[in-house]
Amino acid sequence: MIDSTYRKWFRLQTQLVVDLTWCSATKIDDVLAAYGISPESTQPARFNADDVDMFIGRLGNGTVIMDYRVDSVTEGALPILAQYGPCLSAVWIDEAPALVSYRTECGLVVKFDMLDWDWYPVPDLASVEQWVAASPAGRETWENSYGLATLITAEALCQAVVDDEWIRSVHTGVASPDALGQEMPSASRSLSSIIEKYGDRTP
Repeated sequence: MIDSTYRKWFRLQTQLVVDLTWCSATKIDDVLAAYGISPESTQPARFNADDVDMFIGRLGNGTVIMDYRVDSVTEGALPILAQYGPCLSAVWIDEAPALVSYRTECGLVVKFDMLDWDWYPVPDLASVEQWVAASPAGRETWENSYGLATLITAEALCQAVVDDEWIRSVHTGVASPDALGQEMPSASRSLSSIIEKYGDRTP
């Protein structure tokens, strides 16, 4: 069950993840193909136990993708992944704008900053508000706890949640930055790298 206790636990487990994506109807091979990753470039991995740049695991009917790289290429893979079923993607690290996007086979439905819906909503604010109100989490939860709302929406997509058993299980890791089509920056998880990608929005 998704509640505030689970949100805190999940946040603690995923505090180093930069981009987090739930795909409702994909398999591991589908994800690798969308990213252009050769299966030979992957390795069996346990979450938070192996040093990988991307972590991919089956979750319910689909997959969850956890990308630790600031120069994530998830945005480019989403149109392909969404052809299998709806995908929810969120910038998960605190130092960057809390962007979330929801995409289906028809294209991008909405993209917005969870802290500031007025900040460049796509396609517009009215569409974002309509999607938020109709989402499994509902408007009130999105307004009061966007992290909780994201997880509730993700659970509805995959019909499953990351739990202790999932954390202990072996999934798929991608350790080589070259496998993701670009070189790893020297300080991929540094605050300066995050600001360079997303812009400094501090007051």
